[in-house]
Amino acid sequence: MEIRQLRYFLAVAEELNFGQAAERLLISQPPLSRQIRQLEQELGVELFHRTKRKVELTAAGTAFLPEVRQVLTQAETAIQVAQRASRGEVGRLVVGFEASSTYDVIPTSLKQYRESFPDVDLEVYGMTTEEQFNALLKKHIDIGFMVSPVKDERFNIETILEEPLTVALPEHHPLTTQDQVQIQDLEHEPFITFQRNRGCGLYDRTIATCQQANFSPIIVQEADEMQVILGFIAAGMGVALLSASVQQFQRPKVAYRQLSNAPQVDLSLTSRCDNSSAVLQAFIGVVRECCAVN
Repeated sequence: MEIRQLRYFLAVAEELNFGQAAERLLISQPPLSRQIRQLEQELGVELFHRTKRKVELTAAGTAFLPEVRQVLTQAETAIQVAQRASRGEVGRLVVGFEASSTYDVIPTSLKQYRESFPDVDLEVYGMTTEEQFNALLKKHIDIGFMVSPVKDERFNIETILEEPLTVALPEHHPLTTQDQVQIQDLEHEPFITFQRNRGCGLYDRTIATCQQANFSPIIVQEADEMQVILGFIAAGMGVALLSASVQQFQRPKVAYRQLSNAPQVDLSLTSRCDNSSAVLQAFIGVVRECCAVN
């Protein structure tokens, strides 16, 4: 039994006229009659009483009709679900993001994606870069927003934004009198950083930047949230190197200054090379659009 035969049966059952049913189906009458006979032979029952004047449903045909309607409705639903899945409109997506990041594109992308794909089950978790790599390998997340991740052949890593590092200082720090700060000016300053043991991308970038200037930062305090770090800076406990977008946080008693010849901090989308799902590709497309707008 074929779906096509069920559609032919439904047309004849509703029209009770083979000629009109054939016109409705955009086929000629002889092949329609053959398909109905084949269906009856397969079922072992007569579905229609045929005379020269009229066509009527038999008792078997009458009982068969609502079941056929239900099967065709379910088949159409299945087709639509498959087509929507192929476009990434249904399914599940788990996203990680660098909890230390202040990039606007992350919440903007997530909001736009939820609005564009409301039937996708979207889950979002704050993670460090290292945690995201591990979660990707274990297939706990599908994609991650990472700050300055290392290259790895197991992953597709696409840089979507680049920003320079900036210096966050206590409000009355002597360096606030300068428009720009040299990295060497911070050699003897106490540093506030993200937690080292959590593999944060900004922590690694801070260390690398200072070492390139031939000193190691004096780390006096670590924290796992941006607002906590800014709180420590406001209290006068130290300075921090952060991505330039942190300046959107106009925290009282915190001043921001440009870092001379500042290295770039990359925000990248990272996913497994073996994951090419339509849901994932649709999400990446939304992020790219949001980055283009910004």
